[in-house]
Amino acid sequence: MDNRFFSDHLQLSFIGKKGIDKLKSTRVLVVGAGGLGCPVISALAASGIGYIGILDGDKVELKNLARQYLYTPAQVGTLKTAAAITQLKIRYQDTLFIAYPFFANETNIHSIFSEYDIVIDATDNFPSRLLIGHTGIQLGTPVIYGSIFRSEVQITIFNYEAQRLAIDDLFTLPPAAEGMRCEVSGTYVIGSMIAGMLMANEAIKVVLDLPDKLTGKLLLFDVLSLQKRVINFSSLQSDPTETTLEMKE
Repeated sequence: MDNRFFSDHLQLSFIGKKGIDKLKSTRVLVVGAGGLGCPVISALAASGIGYIGILDGDKVELKNLARQYLYTPAQVGTLKTAAAITQLKIRYQDTLFIAYPFFANETNIHSIFSEYDIVIDATDNFPSRLLIGHTGIQLGTPVIYGSIFRSEVQITIFNYEAQRLAIDDLFTLPPAAEGMRCEVSGTYVIGSMIAGMLMANEAIKVVLDLPDKLTGKLLLFDVLSLQKRVINFSSLQSDPTETTLEMKE
């Protein structure tokens, strides 16, 4: 990977040549290549992550193209993993992209996750998020979590440093363990882009060990009002009964 491509980062004191080399050698898995996954993947590649896995069994659909901007109308009906990599390789020729054109399940998730340093949860349903979170704890892999509900964004980091929590430690999940999908609730496209960028930003901060990571903290951000809250939930590690938040998808 030619360092001239990342000349802006070379000039930054908190990245520089050492940081670029670290980013190049880091392996990040993005689970979900939809409205959150597209900006996550793009931002990771643009930031210099050298090895990016994309895990998603869905196909490109016309109704989702506005927020899933890695795909084109000509790719409708093709697997998202293949369609995304086709576009990404044009720009990021030295980045290694690995496609997993299927969904994560109990059988395959451990072997896939064990190949990566960080996992980013860009899925859109509670069963997948539970599986990702619990597997991260079992393998000791940090999980960057993000969600978008209309214009409201939620971002945090699970299972990093001394914290060993998953999504069901923080949120009260619906009894059926299924959330309201984007096609039902509607999603502000700019909101999903911002959410994905913020998720990628947390991954970069973990890789480079930058300050102010969202470990033990939940960022709540409304894209329209620009209002934000940061909730500290590190105390839940010792007292899970304090979990009172409701999950939004």
